Amino acid sequence: MHVPEIADLVAMLKVINNPDAGASLMRHLTGPRINLGPRDIAALGRFARSRSESLSADSRSIVKNIVAGNPQSAEADDQFIGSVIDALDEIEKCEKSKFSSVGYERLTSFASDLRRLRSRASAPITDLIVDIERYLNLETEVMLRDGGTHGRRHLDRFMDEAAKFARSGGTLTAFLQWLDVASEEEGGLKAGTPDVDASVVQILTIHMAKGAEWDVVAVPGLAEGTFPGANSSDPDNWITNERHIPFSLRGDKDILPVFSWNAATTNAAAKKAIDAFADQCVDFKMREEIRLGYVAITRARTHLFCSTSFWRDGAKPVAPSVLYEKVQEVASAVGTVISAPIAPASTDRNPAKDIEITAQWPRDPLGDRRADFDRTIALVESAAPINLEGNFDDGLRDFADDARAIIAEFNEYKAGAHSVALPPRLSTSTLIALHENPAELARTIRRPMPRAMDEYSHRGTAFHIWIENHFNAKTLFDDEDFDLLTPFEEDQKLEDLKAKWLASSWAQLQPHAVEVPFETVIAGILVRGRIDAVYKTDAGFEVVDWKTGSKVLGESSAVQLAVYRLAWAKLQRISVDQVTAAFHYVPTNTTDRRANLLSEGQLIDLLSVK
Repeated sequence: MHVPEIADLVAMLKVINNPDAGASLMRHLTGPRINLGPRDIAALGRFARSRSESLSADSRSIVKNIVAGNPQSAEADDQFIGSVIDALDEIEKCEKSKFSSVGYERLTSFASDLRRLRSRASAPITDLIVDIERYLNLETEVMLRDGGTHGRRHLDRFMDEAAKFARSGGTLTAFLQWLDVASEEEGGLKAGTPDVDASVVQILTIHMAKGAEWDVVAVPGLAEGTFPGANSSDPDNWITNERHIPFSLRGDKDILPVFSWNAATTNAAAKKAIDAFADQCVDFKMREEIRLGYVAITRARTHLFCSTSFWRDGAKPVAPSVLYEKVQEVASAVGTVISAPIAPASTDRNPAKDIEITAQWPRDPLGDRRADFDRTIALVESAAPINLEGNFDDGLRDFADDARAIIAEFNEYKAGAHSVALPPRLSTSTLIALHENPAELARTIRRPMPRAMDEYSHRGTAFHIWIENHFNAKTLFDDEDFDLLTPFEEDQKLEDLKAKWLASSWAQLQPHAVEVPFETVIAGILVRGRIDAVYKTDAGFEVVDWKTGSKVLGESSAVQLAVYRLAWAKLQRISVDQVTAAFHYVPTNTTDRRANLLSEGQLIDLLSVK
């Protein structure tokens, strides 16, 4: 979550969800998009404080944090300027003279954008993330930074985590709390797996590099205490650190140190046994670090570069680690030692220790490119407008087409409308969703999400297979053949359903066909499905769909029967008028024969809706 694009996403989610997330707001106010200067930030802070004072809200907000038992739940500044987010909603009421003209314009624009994003806070977490991603132009940024092949890997990984959390029923507030815990306890979420890219220099942890190889690999920092690390204060000792699982309960217990009291009968003997085990844990961790070094070194196909430095963060010199010494030994025999400087004396002190590091704030994100950027902007602003509806020569035609496409996409985004094409292949369940709520189906198609099957849906699958076996008709099933839109009611068990179906009149009849798969084309779209059972009647045939719930389905569900009726008529090359259709609700032993089912023409009209 420390990757810039993910940090921006999380900060904006916090701003949308929590009006007290002042620290997260500052990331955006001082970032490259708004780039607010110190004067405007100070003016906004004064306006927020004056607004809070007028509402007598300052003391109450602090007391509320203390009463909640967690006064450090927000950063210290948030308790005093947290209302700055709410103040943005009323930025038009402040004194414009307190701000620079450009700063005030940026703040009013941001306030409008923030209101629009906050209005979508009740949407699914993944949809809100997509809106923020588009607002911040993150996809463009990462594509320019990392290229089209790998640019989105962190965004996609974050979206996967958000989708999994949303499927479990988690809210936006719970999601942000989970991210905070992950950041504090685990250093953030696991980054997306990198791909080997010969066109860039990739900077990776050793764990992330496992399983991959590069022509040239550089392993810096092979200094004593750095790599291998010498953190003896946290040696994975489960006796002294409750964060670690007892070794005997771990899957790799066979290679871990074994603790023994060694028949200790005194406190001194017990302490000696505990200290000995601690030493074993330190030795084991060192061996693990050496193994990790082996992983790093073996990532290189042809060239390996290893380095160390005598001066690091401290004042005293640091000796090379055992890993570096081993690499230097091998390089002296079969490779090249580029530099082997003389080690400083133990009394020498770090020459960089007293160097004062300075930086300019606010930082210009463009740096040395600012002059070229301003020159380009001036050139664009001074250019005469071009009518995109006119005719262009070959040199400008592609640019005009791109400009029209960008403007159209932006207008569509602002309008909040998206034209979503139906897939070339649909299931009957999708047709039901189309009839019931086309807008919701469009959202589902635009951003499909996997749907987990609960125990009731699995039981429904088992019931259909039991029906098949009952009639001794063996067929092959796909998951999409089963209607997952009508899961089981919780009080219906599989054996109860079997008994109730056997007691129905349908059990006494011999079906003409069972579990009939079909594919039929309607309005140029391939519709697939599976008919549960077909019975012969005096007038022709009747198709039946077994329902394992007792709730009577609405008119939209009758689309399923209309498709089944049409498909069977086409399979038998008979008129659709010779086929009737029904739902049979197994728990209540009720057969629902629908009249006025959609005709083929009406189904074509349904699929032709734009």
